[in-house]
Amino acid sequence: MTSRLDRLLLLLDTGSSASVRTTAAKQLAQLAAKSVIGDVTLVEEDVKTNRQHVTLNDSTAWSELMAVVARILPYLHSRSYETRSAASTALSHIFHLVPLWQPCADAGSKSIDDESSLHPPEFPPFSVRELMEKGTLLLASSGKEFTKPAGILANSSEVKKARKEAMGRLGLDFLESFGGADDMDIDKELAEADQDVEMDTPVKIEADVPPHSPSDVVHIAKVKREQSPGRSKSSTPMALVPSPQPMEEDTSALSARERNRLKRKRKQGNSAFVAAPLPAQGAGAKFNPAPAGQSKARLVDEPASPVSRVDSPKSPQEGTSQEKVVIDPSKGGAVSPKAEKQSKALEVDPDCWVWDGLVKILEVDLFSPAWEIRHGAAMALREVLKLQGKYGGMRVGLPWEENQIAHEKWCNDLAVKFLCIFVLDRFGDFVSDQVVAPVRETVSQTLASLLLHMPRRSVLHVHSILLEMIRQDFPVAKPVKSKGGKLNGEKGHVWEIRHAGLLGIKYEVAVRNDLVGLNPTEETGKQDDGGRELLKGVVDAAVLGLGDRDDDVRSVAASCLLPVAEHLVKQLPEELSRVLAVLWSCLSDMKDDLSSSVGAVMDLLGRLVTYDEVIEIFADQARSRPISILAPTLFPFFRHTIANVRLAVVKTLHTFMTVPTLPKDWISVNFLRLLFQNLVVEERFDIRDATLAAWKLVLTIVASTSDWIEKLISQQVLLEWYTVVMTPLGLALDAATFYDPTSVLDPGERHNVDKNMLAQDLSLVSVENVLKARIAAATALAFVVISWPITNGVQARDDFFRPFLVHYLESTSMLQKFLAAIISEEWAKEYSSRAEPSAPLLIEVSPLAAELSSKTLLWLQNEPPAAYHEMAFTLARLHTECTSLLQSFVFDCKLPQSSIPSLGLEIDITGTRTDCFTIETAQAAVGDMFDKLKDSLGKTKKREVANIKDKRSKIVANIERYIEVKAQYDTRVSAAFSAAFIALKGTPDKVSPIVKGIMNSIKTEENIDLQKRSAVAVASFVDFCVQRELVQPPDKIVKNLCTFLCQDVGQTPTFAYAKKFLDGILSFSKSAIDGAPSPPSTEDADKARLSRRGARLAFEELSTKFGPRLLEVVPKMWHSMAGGLLSACATDSVAAMDVAIEKQFGQDVIDSFSVLDAVVPTFHEELWSKFREIFPMVVLSLRSRYAIIRQCAARCFATICDTMTMEAMKFVVESVLPFLGDTSNLPNRQGATELIYHIVQKLDIKALPYVIFMIVPVLGRMSDPDDDIRSTATNTFASLVKMVPLEAGLPDPVGFSDDLLKRRDKERQFLTQLLDGSKVEEYKIPVTVKAELRKYQQEGVNWLAFLAKYQLHGILCDDMGLGKTLQSICILAGKHHERVKKFEETQSPDSKHLPSLIICPPTLTGHWYYEILKYVDNLKPVLYTGNSRERCRLLTKLNKFDVVITSYEVVRNDISSLQTLNWHYCILDEGHIIKNAKTKLTKAVKSIRADHRLILSGTPIQNNVLELWSLFDFLMPGFLGTESSFNERFSKPILSNRDGKAKNSEAAALALEALHKQVLPFLLRRLKEDVLHDLPPKIIQDYYCELSELQKHLYDDFSKSQARREAEDVVRADQGKQGGQQQHVFQSLQYLRKLCNHPALVLKDKQAVKDALAKAGQKSGSGDLSDIQHAPKLLALRQLLLDCGVGSAPGATGETIKSELVDAEHTATGAFSQHRVLIFCQMKQMLDIIETDLFKQHMPSVTYMRLDGGTDSNKRHNIVQTFNSDPSIDCLLLTTHVGGLGLTLTGADTVIFVEHDWNPMKDLQAMDRAHRIGQKKVVNVYRLITKGTLEEKIMGLQRFKLNIANSVVTQQNSGLTSMDTDLVLDLFRHTTADEDAAAARKKEKDPSASFGQKNVLKGLEDLPPEEEYEGLDLSNFMGSLGRH
Repeated sequence: MTSRLDRLLLLLDTGSSASVRTTAAKQLAQLAAKSVIGDVTLVEEDVKTNRQHVTLNDSTAWSELMAVVARILPYLHSRSYETRSAASTALSHIFHLVPLWQPCADAGSKSIDDESSLHPPEFPPFSVRELMEKGTLLLASSGKEFTKPAGILANSSEVKKARKEAMGRLGLDFLESFGGADDMDIDKELAEADQDVEMDTPVKIEADVPPHSPSDVVHIAKVKREQSPGRSKSSTPMALVPSPQPMEEDTSALSARERNRLKRKRKQGNSAFVAAPLPAQGAGAKFNPAPAGQSKARLVDEPASPVSRVDSPKSPQEGTSQEKVVIDPSKGGAVSPKAEKQSKALEVDPDCWVWDGLVKILEVDLFSPAWEIRHGAAMALREVLKLQGKYGGMRVGLPWEENQIAHEKWCNDLAVKFLCIFVLDRFGDFVSDQVVAPVRETVSQTLASLLLHMPRRSVLHVHSILLEMIRQDFPVAKPVKSKGGKLNGEKGHVWEIRHAGLLGIKYEVAVRNDLVGLNPTEETGKQDDGGRELLKGVVDAAVLGLGDRDDDVRSVAASCLLPVAEHLVKQLPEELSRVLAVLWSCLSDMKDDLSSSVGAVMDLLGRLVTYDEVIEIFADQARSRPISILAPTLFPFFRHTIANVRLAVVKTLHTFMTVPTLPKDWISVNFLRLLFQNLVVEERFDIRDATLAAWKLVLTIVASTSDWIEKLISQQVLLEWYTVVMTPLGLALDAATFYDPTSVLDPGERHNVDKNMLAQDLSLVSVENVLKARIAAATALAFVVISWPITNGVQARDDFFRPFLVHYLESTSMLQKFLAAIISEEWAKEYSSRAEPSAPLLIEVSPLAAELSSKTLLWLQNEPPAAYHEMAFTLARLHTECTSLLQSFVFDCKLPQSSIPSLGLEIDITGTRTDCFTIETAQAAVGDMFDKLKDSLGKTKKREVANIKDKRSKIVANIERYIEVKAQYDTRVSAAFSAAFIALKGTPDKVSPIVKGIMNSIKTEENIDLQKRSAVAVASFVDFCVQRELVQPPDKIVKNLCTFLCQDVGQTPTFAYAKKFLDGILSFSKSAIDGAPSPPSTEDADKARLSRRGARLAFEELSTKFGPRLLEVVPKMWHSMAGGLLSACATDSVAAMDVAIEKQFGQDVIDSFSVLDAVVPTFHEELWSKFREIFPMVVLSLRSRYAIIRQCAARCFATICDTMTMEAMKFVVESVLPFLGDTSNLPNRQGATELIYHIVQKLDIKALPYVIFMIVPVLGRMSDPDDDIRSTATNTFASLVKMVPLEAGLPDPVGFSDDLLKRRDKERQFLTQLLDGSKVEEYKIPVTVKAELRKYQQEGVNWLAFLAKYQLHGILCDDMGLGKTLQSICILAGKHHERVKKFEETQSPDSKHLPSLIICPPTLTGHWYYEILKYVDNLKPVLYTGNSRERCRLLTKLNKFDVVITSYEVVRNDISSLQTLNWHYCILDEGHIIKNAKTKLTKAVKSIRADHRLILSGTPIQNNVLELWSLFDFLMPGFLGTESSFNERFSKPILSNRDGKAKNSEAAALALEALHKQVLPFLLRRLKEDVLHDLPPKIIQDYYCELSELQKHLYDDFSKSQARREAEDVVRADQGKQGGQQQHVFQSLQYLRKLCNHPALVLKDKQAVKDALAKAGQKSGSGDLSDIQHAPKLLALRQLLLDCGVGSAPGATGETIKSELVDAEHTATGAFSQHRVLIFCQMKQMLDIIETDLFKQHMPSVTYMRLDGGTDSNKRHNIVQTFNSDPSIDCLLLTTHVGGLGLTLTGADTVIFVEHDWNPMKDLQAMDRAHRIGQKKVVNVYRLITKGTLEEKIMGLQRFKLNIANSVVTQQNSGLTSMDTDLVLDLFRHTTADEDAAAARKKEKDPSASFGQKNVLKGLEDLPPEEEYEGLDLSNFMGSLGRH
């Protein structure tokens, strides 16, 4: 993969969600800022306070920072808004984190506005008029998308050039002449900018772009983002297409083939357009993949070695081109790119403001023709100026006064550029119903950020220019047409410029409030005056803007007065009436319904109305039109299309009514009508609520004046309202009676926002919404009743309302009955809330109320009606269907008409008339009648009967649906009637009908609002019973509610079924899923959920009503809730409880938990003491043997912890956590683990103070023998570890004893060690080790000791040769010694003697044995090897030894006996041998039982990431999930990216990052380069050979065969074919591999040899292949050996062999060679050939030894020792398989690979036999590769595997210090599936596609989503400044 920086940059662009991008941005910033500030503070909020101020003394640190900034800049050019904002977020975080640059130490104490004796700089000349006439406009784009793209500019001279060009292009040359001189000195300093900077030159956009006249533009600007054809919505920044030129310099690093490929690609004509690559290789990047695998290699030709390229590769014809790769120990790192040739443009002179270069580059982008680039630049400038602009333009060492002037000049120059954009930018973009000008709006924020740091006089200058832009009171040469094509007013003005000017003013007054505020200074008068004048200017501008024809201008004009509303009222009271007049006229002129400015105008009005001064004006006829005229101006906006406007109207009018001094005479019946209409048709709840509040207020006002309300609301009006409300659902509302204030306006095109609500089309508006609106309207009607005056007696009022209420209550319509009941209920409730406690009841006062009460009761006591009016239509349809069904017997089966029974001619929904069709008739028709007719047919007409049966089944379904609807209607009506009856407080003779009504609703009502109403009714009814001292009903109700809570099987499992599960953790285990009962049908499950929801609502309402009295009020309630627990668990013994549970209380206990789980959160705090009583019972249940009881207890207790966190968590820490360590009792551990799991899931951040207590016990369970506990603990640990860093600053939890707090500190110390390797305590090895440990080795031992202490397991994957063996021996010796000691002291069973087991490859068993004896004395090792008889003898004695050393093969064969033993440590040396989880060997190793498990491996990942899973499956099974889930989550996305396609790269980057974090604490990896500073470098070179004639012939011969094609497919594809086919292919590959090495390996019999030689045109002498001419690899090997001075006895040959090795000086001694060589082959035959054909024949003087599979494993150790100790042996011949692992061969300093392993790790392992501790010389590695053959391809595959291994196991695993702080939070993150599916959503793009119409259409983007410009508003911006 790539570096972390690349991955983060990629995520900026392709992150699938805003949060992914933001996180990437934050991490990028921390990465960048590290170089400057060292440690990045974790808590962002503190950053501001502790930004230490630094000057630019450390230039390298700053240039590193700038390097990252340069990589981010190209993303500001992206087409995608998200990418641009992510890039600006990243920059913002960088500016935030790095210290503020200061010119001098005491700069902070000085002010920019200090008086200065120097002459202030003049403001650059700037004429709005001139620009308008001559400037070139900036639109959406220049249409030049397809010119050569620009990169980031290379150096400051290019920036200047580009700037000049941009200015010239836009007619801004005057800016260049001004202030240009200032840049010259910087230029001189940078004049020596090297020419080798590989940057793309900036785009030269020719100056002859046809000048746009503003008139051409104005039309387009607001139409839509205009597109250039074929614009694809790609999110890869366009500017990143590198132009082909720079490639010229790089090609030396490529192989010849790659160079040719490039040439071909570059030929014009193939495709002139090169698709954009990934940003990482973008213009600013220059990360080129290093050849020969990116392992830890850097190219030789980087500046580190200042040699010019002398040894550049030879041309391939010359035989041996060597690609050199130097590995330099000082530079560790997974990815080391070529030294980045950094853009010099960002560098500045050491004394300058450090961000100067960046700002200059962004300035150029600010004038780009493409709006996206302008927008990106503006965002970045905004951030840099806001956070770092305070001392811009200053220099270190200048006196403060000069710096002040320089700063002011710098501010002025920038300000002018921003003002230019204001005048020239015309790009507008539509979002929903308003236009946004992203560039102008962002630039105005940028300008505001600059104004923060500007001296006052400059600000005033800018202010005057902004006013000029608004006024535009000068003649412009060309008339400018406005949007509509009409000239604006008598003088033309450009609305966009006015818009921009107002935007500027809006932000200016917001950030520089001091300018308009009252700042009394010494010259008070003058200052105040200045402020007032300025404010007056702002007001004038706003008034002018508010009078503009353009809606957007009006909108900004209103919003620019919002920030200064208070100043306006206090300082310019005389201007108020003018402003108000303009606002009103603005509103009264709004013709067009889409005007978005209404909202802004209303906001301003609403803000102003809150000031008394404004109210006085309204009250004063002389200064304003009276409110009675003004208020109705707002009426037309009641049903405005924009929701915020609708809300603003209601709120503004509400404000008018609340001000006591304002007249109320504008309140009219029309106003009431509008409010009522709002209630009926509004879909948004906030507007509905505001309207209802206004309605109540109006009624209160009008009721207070005698007979005003009767005048307003006549019977006719009331009838209209009732008619609308009572319209049955689904029928359109009659809008004829609606009052429409807009009808008086111009009847232009208006959009009717209420169309759907009026039509009541239930497919467009939900029934829920309609009901909400109807209920709100019904409540409003109830208020009319309550507000009605009873001056003429109650009777008069009752008579007025009786016709309505009684009529509708007795209606046949469900809805009418239901709403009439709601009106009655609301009336009664409101009466009760207003009445005194002693007052008579409503039914005693009002005969109407008494009548309603008796009617509802009567209805409830009788059977419900047969049907409702709403059902007539469905019944009629059923009538038709049934008739048609029975007639089919006549038509299809030819029965006589007389045999068909009659179904009645009419339908009857009342069920009272005879001979009519009812639902019973329908049921009979499909039942008895149908059966009789069918039976009368006998066995005939089978086909016809089958068809008729189909028909029947459809009708049966319809009948069922009808019955369901009827039941729902019954529930709704009876619930409403019961609620009304309860509210009216009548006393029934029997309570059951009433209780039944509300309880049914609680049980089955789908609509949550109605269910809530019933819940309220339940609480009221219980209250009613309590007052009447009726005990029985409340108890019964509560009991029923508890039953409802237990109906959902998901929440309340059945004990009878689940009791068979004893083992396991049901919340988190496989067994739970496998054996679970089939879930109830969804219908039942839904019903159960409804009743659970209803019951919870009822408990909430009961708690609200009775609070702490609840349990006294309903005495039996506690037993109903916790009865099961009280009966079964009130004992101390788990066994007794389990017996009780099994015999009778199982289900009761589960029910109790389920009920408590639901109701605990609803209870009042004072009742919590009751729950404390049951804590011990719950904990007892957690220890039950029944898994289901444990699960329910855990769920319930987690809820209790969530509710009463302090007490419950203290109890958990003291009483439950100890069970986690109870090794003797499995249920105890399972219950405690399950509880912690639920607590962490449920409490989330609330659990913070307790995290530290839980984390260590949970950690211990991650290696529990029980699978379920392990996986649950692992999952929980992952969640807990994220919280650790957040826990540090919290206060101590209340009520914890000192002991507990001490324990917490101890565990906190553990965590710091886990998360930061460098903090691990030093482990003093208690025995003497006969070796001096290096520092890093001691750290390794500390880490191993730390793992042991906390029962963790890990992989020590130090680089090969760093002494893993020694570190392991030290920990073994130490831990064995401690165990012996402890046993002597305590005799405790957990310290009895246990041997440790070391499993290693057979070659290494002797090595381990001797090393143990060599280094320590207290360990007694034994070799458990040899034949089975010898092993059998040893088996019984193994316990007597301390360390048993054996090989993997032995373990596989003897596992049956080994797995029965317990071991102290189990160490797998070269543990990657168990990488394949499916082999017998791996399964055997995993079944070994050991307290501590450890893997040693230099290369934990060899071929793919899945191998890591297998290793962790041995260490901590379950830690990385199941194999398949691991595969889905990590393996697939990472492998899918092997081709580097961008489509999968985000997923791959995320997966690698996540995997990396998860395994991090359990891997320790150090590279030689990092720790062995005394280790010489290793140089890897590829040594290419050509094929010999014979080989070429054989190779071509094969190529023509079918086999070759298949072979190549396999190399290319993913080894896709299976089975025999695959076998065949591999044989072919094997054949080619052998052929490349030596023809003798493939030609076996003599005849074949002769034929081959003859065909190849060789003289077929004896047919001997031993001539080394046939095998160029042997020739190359000889050449290399001679170069090394091996085998050339001095003076033996006459010719001197020209040495190609730089460091091969001639040997002086002549005794033995200068270099000693390891020669690796794959196959033994090849070693034979080298021995016989090369050494014996041509190099007899070479001394050598040989080590391969045939060498007896007992002798292997001796061979190694001999070679290392005897310098006269020149060579050691090895096979990679045998010699590649674990051996130390530091005697050699040259390694030659004659053949290569397909697995790169094997080769790496092999070369590191020599490159390890103890090596004193540079190690040269030569790889012999045959050009143009299969071998080259294999090396390509190698490269990929290496990258993967390096990305997951990097040196970041050397401890967390190297990891970013916030990554720790993500450690082990268990991501959800959709997070993992965050694969990049980048669409395939084909920029070279033809410009057909289809492509043009494709190029048009969608309108931007509403969120896109959310950040572009004042409140957001002010929030970012830390002001609100």
